[in-house]
Amino acid sequence: MKKLIACVLALSLALSMTACGATSASGSTASGSAKTDSTASKGEPVTITALIQQSRNFDGLQAMIKKLAEEENIIVDAQIVPDDEALNMIKMKLNSGEAPDIIDYNVPAIYDIVNPAEYFADMSDEAWTQRLIIPDNVACKTDGKIYGFPFLSVPGLHGFTYNKDVFEKAGVTAVPSTWDELLAACEKIKAAGITPIFMPKDTWVPQILMTDNFAKSLGDEGAQAFADKVMKNETQWTDVPEFAAVIDKYLELYKKGYVNDNFTSAVYDDAIAAVADGTAAMHFNGDFFAASVLEANPNANISMFPMSIKDGVDVITENMSSAGFVAYKNSKNLDTVKKVFDLWSTPEYANLYFADRPAFPAFKDVDGGPVPAYLQKINEKYIKTGKAMPEFNYYVMNLNALCESSLYVYYVDAPAKGNMDGKAIMEKFQKDFNQYMKDQGAQGF
Repeated sequence: MKKLIACVLALSLALSMTACGATSASGSTASGSAKTDSTASKGEPVTITALIQQSRNFDGLQAMIKKLAEEENIIVDAQIVPDDEALNMIKMKLNSGEAPDIIDYNVPAIYDIVNPAEYFADMSDEAWTQRLIIPDNVACKTDGKIYGFPFLSVPGLHGFTYNKDVFEKAGVTAVPSTWDELLAACEKIKAAGITPIFMPKDTWVPQILMTDNFAKSLGDEGAQAFADKVMKNETQWTDVPEFAAVIDKYLELYKKGYVNDNFTSAVYDDAIAAVADGTAAMHFNGDFFAASVLEANPNANISMFPMSIKDGVDVITENMSSAGFVAYKNSKNLDTVKKVFDLWSTPEYANLYFADRPAFPAFKDVDGGPVPAYLQKINEKYIKTGKAMPEFNYYVMNLNALCESSLYVYYVDAPAKGNMDGKAIMEKFQKDFNQYMKDQGAQGF
């Protein structure tokens, strides 16, 4: 897996590419009743419905939607929802039988939250699947079928996106390479009257620091071995002291006052704005966050660095799940949806997605844009040398639904309520895990 990641990233980053321009457009909406596939042959507009997370309603996606309307007479009626409400809304709409035609979520992570064979259309035989750079990254582990349309082949590298001007203003002269150095930098930034690290209330955000450092603490083989054993009830989450240790380091940031005071009410977009305008120095996330900062402020002087809580560990982790869409299995507009996915896989459309957000395309011949400056050092030090591994979530992907509803919530509640340390969080999660496995009828529980 590490070799595969390194090869793909090195190949993607080695390409000298120039991104083509795109015109920003607001999300497309249509009034009136949506017409079904049967109207397409008459040349009348066909409307498909979409549920899109607010943080992923990128200018590039909007440009693709606009192009569909102008050239194909396909209107995308988009419902934009807050990120922290998206999963519950998706489940509610699927259970009610009134789901939108296409749904924005991470692929293949969504397969482990919602039964794909029951709710999503099988895309395995579609022509665009033959042009995927890494088709295995999109396939369902259970049956090997492809139920989702991805935009990225290598979705994201984890680390701190930081504002270089803020570092300079606060007198931080060197990029932190250890946890102690990070704390020292935070102390200087705090003394300068600036928020060192911005954290929102969105539960998917804080967990990224944990999934990154759980993997680094255990290593590739250790993470896989734990995942294999815990699913057979041969070990416990509380048997791994590294988990509690990582969480305690995370909670330390709050205790020392290095996190924004409004972390219980701030949202993800606030984090983007804070790093973009320099009211906060750093934020830990995937490299897509850096792209969003530059989208908010093209003049922001930013870069990235990885961070290992465990001393002596110098690797970078990667998110194995791409932003993308799934198609509702019972959609009356499924033929149109398949046409949309086929068009979106082509350079004419996909290049628009990357025009303002350079990244690693899921499809061959697509221009992912020039290597971003904030990834250049990471490319040289980690990607080209093969020092990359999957995030911890990858090893326990079939527990995504449980983690979303319990563990990630505890990460947000603990600093807000001050009633749990790392050990207490893992003990509480262990109980949730035992009950979840029993409810699933798992053998050995």
